[in-house]
Amino acid sequence: MITQVLIEEIKQLLDSELCDSALQLAELECKPRLLDKQVPPVERLSLLRIYCRCLHAHKNYRASLRTITEFISSSIRSQLSADDLEEVARDISNVRWELKEHDMCLAQLRQIPRSHRTTKDIARMARCAALIQSNDAHDLYMELLKRQPNAAEAYMYLNSQPGNKGGRLQYRPDSSNYHDVASFTTARSMMLRLEYRAAIAEYQRLARRHRANAQVIAQQATCHYMLNETRKAQLLYERARALDTSLMQDMGIFAGLLMQTNDAYAVYGLGNQLLKTDQMRPEGWVAMARYFLMKGQTQEALAIVWKAQTLAPDHAEAYYVEGAIQMASGSADEAADMYLKAHGIERSALTYRGVIEAYVRCGRYKNAFLYAKELAELMPQNAGALAMVGMVLSHSPESHEKAAKLLVGALELDSRCTEAIAALASLYVTNEQLPQAIDLLEKYLPENESDDMYTRYADVLTLANELPKAAVNYTAALELNPNNERAKVGYDRVDRLMHPHAESEDEEQPDAEMDEAADQRVDDFSDDEVAL
Repeated sequence: MITQVLIEEIKQLLDSELCDSALQLAELECKPRLLDKQVPPVERLSLLRIYCRCLHAHKNYRASLRTITEFISSSIRSQLSADDLEEVARDISNVRWELKEHDMCLAQLRQIPRSHRTTKDIARMARCAALIQSNDAHDLYMELLKRQPNAAEAYMYLNSQPGNKGGRLQYRPDSSNYHDVASFTTARSMMLRLEYRAAIAEYQRLARRHRANAQVIAQQATCHYMLNETRKAQLLYERARALDTSLMQDMGIFAGLLMQTNDAYAVYGLGNQLLKTDQMRPEGWVAMARYFLMKGQTQEALAIVWKAQTLAPDHAEAYYVEGAIQMASGSADEAADMYLKAHGIERSALTYRGVIEAYVRCGRYKNAFLYAKELAELMPQNAGALAMVGMVLSHSPESHEKAAKLLVGALELDSRCTEAIAALASLYVTNEQLPQAIDLLEKYLPENESDDMYTRYADVLTLANELPKAAVNYTAALELNPNNERAKVGYDRVDRLMHPHAESEDEEQPDAEMDEAADQRVDDFSDDEVAL
C-alpha cells in the first residue's frame, strides 16, 4: 500500500512537470527500497520503473541503464516471473534506443520469445535492423506487415530495397490477403496532386479491407480536412487515435484542425500525449507550438517549432506552422518564406493558401495570383480554391466585379467556405456597400461561428455605426477566443464611441490630480524657503 501511494505521488509530480522534485523523492524513498529484500519483488520492480522514469525525465539514460542492469543481475532475477523479465527486457531496449545503441536494442528484444513479441516490439526491431543495415530488416518488416497491414514505414523500407519495383506484395500466412504497396502509394500520390476526392475513395477501399488500420483512417481524415470538411475529418482523426494511441502520422495537422475550432485545451492535450509517446518526433512539438500560438505567446511558439524543425528538417508541417506564427507576428515576408519551404517539401491545399495569403499581406499580388490560379487548376470544383483567386483579384479595382462573381460562386459550392465569406465581405466594405456586407455576414454567420467571423461582423457594424450590436459581437468573439487582439481593440473602440463622457471624465481626473500635485510642490517649496 505504501509503495503504491509513493508511486502515485511521484507520477503526479512528473505529470505536473515537477521533474526535480520527483527525482529527489525517488532518490530518497525508492532507491533504498530497491535493495530491501523485505519488500516483495513485484513492488521492487514497480519502484525500479518509476525511479527510471524520473531519470528519463532528466535524460539521464546511462544512470537508468546502470540501475536496471544492477537490479536484474541481483538475486531478485530468480524471483521474477517470465512476463516480468520480458518487461524488463523491453525497458532496457527502450533505454538502448534513447542512447542510439540500435544493435544492443535489437539484441535485447531478441531475448523475448517470438510468440510473445508485440507489434511494437517487432516495429522497434525492424527499425533497429534497418538503422544498422542488418539483413534481418527485410524479414522483420515483412513480419510487421503480418501484424499491421499497410504499415507505412514497412512499405517505405521495402520499396526502397533494390529489386523491389513497388508491385503487389501478397501475404497468405493465414489464407488472408494483405493489400499491396501500389494501392497505398497511389492514394498518397493523389494527395500530392491535390486529388483529395479520389484519394478518399482509395483510402475507403483500403479501410474496408483493414478496418482497424489507424494510419489509413488518419490519411483519409487529412483529405477531408483539405476539402474543408472539418467535422468529418475530426471524427476520423479521433477514431484513428482511439485505434492507436501511439499514432503520430498527420497528428500535427489534426492539431491545426483543433486550433481552428478554438479548443486550446484539446490542442494542449494532443501535444502532451504525442510528446509522451515520442519526444524525438516533430508532431508533438508542432502541436505545442500551435497551443502557444493560440495563447498569443509567439516567441515561445517559435522556439518550440524550431525544435520540431531540428528533429525533422523535412517535416513540412513544422515550416507551415512557423509561417502561421510569423503571420500572427506581422512578419509576412518571413511567413511567405516558411510557407514556400513547406510547399517545397510537400505541397497541399494548406501550403497553397498559406503562400497566397502571405503574398497578399506583402502586397505581392502578382505572385499570389500565380499560386491561386495554379491551385484553382488543380482543384477546379473546390470552393476554397475559387475563393483564393477571388480574394487576390479583390485587391485590384478593375477586377472587383470578376472577384465578386468568383466569391459568390465559391459560396454556392460550399456555404461553409470562410475564405469566400471574409473576402466578399471585405470587397463590399471596400466598395462602401455596408448593407450588403452586413446581410452577407448575417446569412453565413450561424453555420460558420468563430471568433474571426464574429470580429469581422462587428467591424462592419462599427463602420455602419451600429455600435451596440457591434459590442455584442466583439464580446461573442472574445468569449470564443479571449486572446483575439483585434476583437479587444474593436471592443475598446466601440466602448469609447458609446461612452464619450466617461472618457472625458477619465481625462479630467488626471488633470485634477496634476493640479493637486502642483499645489503640493508649491507648498513644499515654501516650506523649504522657511527652513532656509
